[in-house]
Amino acid sequence: MTGKPTLSPKLLPFREHPAFLAAPDGMRQQILSCGWLAYNEKTVDIESKIIAPACAHIIAGEVPGLQDSVSRQIAGQTLVDEAYHELLVLKACQMTRARRGLGAVTLPESQLIVQMRQAQAQCSAPWQKVLVQLATAIVSEVFISDYLKVLSTEMTIQPFNRLTVDAHRRDELAHGSIFKGLATCLYGSLNQDERDFFIEVLPKPVHWFANIELDVWQAMLRQIGFRATDAVIRDCRRANEENLARIDYSDVIALAEELGLLEGHRGFDSFAREGLVK
Repeated sequence: MTGKPTLSPKLLPFREHPAFLAAPDGMRQQILSCGWLAYNEKTVDIESKIIAPACAHIIAGEVPGLQDSVSRQIAGQTLVDEAYHELLVLKACQMTRARRGLGAVTLPESQLIVQMRQAQAQCSAPWQKVLVQLATAIVSEVFISDYLKVLSTEMTIQPFNRLTVDAHRRDELAHGSIFKGLATCLYGSLNQDERDFFIEVLPKPVHWFANIELDVWQAMLRQIGFRATDAVIRDCRRANEENLARIDYSDVIALAEELGLLEGHRGFDSFAREGLVK
């Protein structure tokens, strides 16, 4: 391995915190390696706990507008792709854990999963839970290429890490357009109650995705013995736990506009306040 870091410091939510900057070089490198694990574990969460179950609902014929053979075949092919991505990412994490001495570090689930499940728990009908899953999958697949692009073009990190992410990103490029197409078919087949619910749910995964995962960071930093963990996390929570500015959600806005969801729907008010809905 070269002397380059495992992850770019610019992706750390506390990259400018004095306690991080004052930490010994070895500890900073361990923290960056933890960031690489978190980056990839979130990817695995997306693939295995969001996309795969959504595809399973489509294959089972449980999603309105997506019960035809073509949609079910697309869902099956997506499952094959995602299984490969999970293996790719897990192998990369395994290598980092072995070389950085992080084999015992465990990570809690990302907030994207936690909040999706909380939303599903509040649903009173099975079809609502399915639509929460589908909305989260659609948003995640629209976002994931940009999420991966950050590291796939980062020349300052370990070449193996950059190339791993780039291979994943290139394979994901088709999925965003596929899921936008599935969303159009889905929405066109919903009744009015289902449409109202879908409109309410669709903006939420944008905010869940933008969470900076401080619970994950706190768990990792404590496990590697970073003494300033609680102070750093506390300061980050005071600053901003959700950072919409760090992700490009213009494609989600474009999808919502294409479906006619922007005008008069309060769920998109936060996007308007951010200046992304013109």
